[in-house]
Amino acid sequence: MLFAVTMVTSMSLQSTAFAADAGMTITVTASDGGDQISIDGYSGSAADKTITLNVIAPNGNVVTVDQISKDGSGNFATSISTGGTWTQDGTYTINIRAGSGALYAASFDVDVSGGATSDTYLTIDNTGTSDDGYTTKMQSSTEGSTGLSISADAVEGATTFTINGTTDRTESAVSIKVIAPNGNIVSIDQLSPGSDGTFSSDIGVGGPMWSQDGVYTVTAEQGDATAYQSTVEVEIADGAVIPEFGTIASLVLIVAISSIIVLSAKGRLSLTPKL
Repeated sequence: MLFAVTMVTSMSLQSTAFAADAGMTITVTASDGGDQISIDGYSGSAADKTITLNVIAPNGNVVTVDQISKDGSGNFATSISTGGTWTQDGTYTINIRAGSGALYAASFDVDVSGGATSDTYLTIDNTGTSDDGYTTKMQSSTEGSTGLSISADAVEGATTFTINGTTDRTESAVSIKVIAPNGNIVSIDQLSPGSDGTFSSDIGVGGPMWSQDGVYTVTAEQGDATAYQSTVEVEIADGAVIPEFGTIASLVLIVAISSIIVLSAKGRLSLTPKL
């Protein structure tokens, strides 16, 4: 069964002067279900002739180190295999440097599960836009990727609430964590999505772990990629759920209270003796 990989990027920005051919550009691609990450790039003449590359695993270990030579035009290319030492599922950080300074450095994260990749395209443009500064341009996309999302459903006064969610990673478990208002973790669970990507979990709010009144935060995760992290909040008081009143519910409540007041006033008037 094939698993997914999502790529996200991080790049620091810096205002500085630079030559017309300064900086570096990178294009990263990965095929659906493949085990190779292809990197094509360009670095200006001010950069080093040799490009250094290293890959850091989720546990902090260096799993790949490489040197890439660029041609006379400043172009370079390489391919990285996700097999071998890439045995741990999670986020791998790929660092590329072609010289000193932010102009010649790039870093992006690769979320790997099962050693296979999804159809991914990523570009990084660090070559600048003017003589007195530069702008790093980053674009990324993963075909067919919608990420993960969750919502909370509860009845007022209930001692349980339901977490409903969807994900396009049907083969990866979803980690659910509930954090109390004081920061303590009160519940941890793992859910397996269905073939349609949906999942659901009923969470009880009873017991001493839920004794604090306030807002509890529920998070769902499938790896470290932002698209596969989602959060909702649930308010608890006296060991019961307090869902927020919506606009319609508030109007109904106001009308009901107004009706009671009117009826009560009429009742009092009818009991007043006539002079």
